[in-house]
Amino acid sequence: MVVEISAGIAYGSMALLADGLHMGTHAAAFCITLFAYRYAKHHQDDDRFSFGTGKVSVLGGYTSAIALGIVALLMFVESAFRLFNPETIRFNEAILVACIGLAVNLASMFLLGDHHHHDDHEDHHHHHHDHNLRAAYMHVLADTLTSLLAIVALFFGKLYGWNWLDAIMGMVGALVIGKWTFNLLKQTSLSC
Repeated sequence: MVVEISAGIAYGSMALLADGLHMGTHAAAFCITLFAYRYAKHHQDDDRFSFGTGKVSVLGGYTSAIALGIVALLMFVESAFRLFNPETIRFNEAILVACIGLAVNLASMFLLGDHHHHDDHEDHHHHHHDHNLRAAYMHVLADTLTSLLAIVALFFGKLYGWNWLDAIMGMVGALVIGKWTFNLLKQTSLSC
């Protein structure tokens, strides 16, 4: 994630930057969720929370959604700007970094997929863990697909001189994050 973001900036690739930011949004959402969970757990017996700390996680999810929405908007605007004002892209380096990102995502998919299949044979008492694993697997699958799209955009950009594909891929990444943001805002708003 950090490597893709840094390489996207250094090599002028919006597709690589968008892929790294997409992975970064997952990490940021996880950190906010972890903070909200720990905060709620720590204050569960605090009398100042007269109705309990149940809404802390909802607030954490809503905060994540707002932050993700801002990232998606900035990504889309920057991608649109680059569509009309293309930057020089160092395709070879950007493709290499995107391939490394794809390999990491594929390894993560393999690990999560393998673990998920082993859990299918276990007792149904851990069914809620299956949902968490499935959600994690789906996020990694989305990351893998955006990595693959970044590689395709960079490859055809290099091969045919279609630099605009890089900007389009950045816009696609922004729309993916935007859709995730919208769903999260909807879920957290309904939980209030």
